[in-house]
Amino acid sequence: MFPIPIPPPAGRQTASPQTATRRRVALGLLALAVPTRAAASCPAPTVLFICPAGTVKSAIARETLAQRAARAGAPVRAMSRGVHPEDHVSPALAASLLADGIDPRREPVRAFAASDLATADIVIAFDEAADAPSLSAARVWRTPSWNSDYTGARRALAGQIDDLLEELRRAPCAVAPKSPR
Repeated sequence: MFPIPIPPPAGRQTASPQTATRRRVALGLLALAVPTRAAASCPAPTVLFICPAGTVKSAIARETLAQRAARAGAPVRAMSRGVHPEDHVSPALAASLLADGIDPRREPVRAFAASDLATADIVIAFDEAADAPSLSAARVWRTPSWNSDYTGARRALAGQIDDLLEELRRAPCAVAPKSPR
């Protein structure tokens, strides 16, 4: 690191060598904290969530990741699909989710197609959706049923989303591997 001359503020005497050194160190640390041009130019990673029906676990994960990433200032694109799309959101589940600010119906349910894999950097399959032959390289997340154990499912998903966001924070430009099962 090259010494950076820092002029004293107007009307003040020249800083001591120790103070000048402290200022240079502080500025150097601040420079490290500012995102680099390379990090700023990285495309946002795409995370594809897949569950059997496409309306509960994958849709809730999509919305939860989008919300938490936005709060954390982490650029990420979240998508969800269902192996056999079917509406499994009970009225009680819908009310609980809306009370928590999550709307799994914000986007229409879409059927999973193998071509979806080409657009995703990270593929996460819930439960038996991971058994689909085309999802053999997907990460597998297991959570309790949202309809019968809302608190447990919310807690499990929160931990998984937090871990994923931490992974993306540590390596913002790395294309994350699609498979540790």
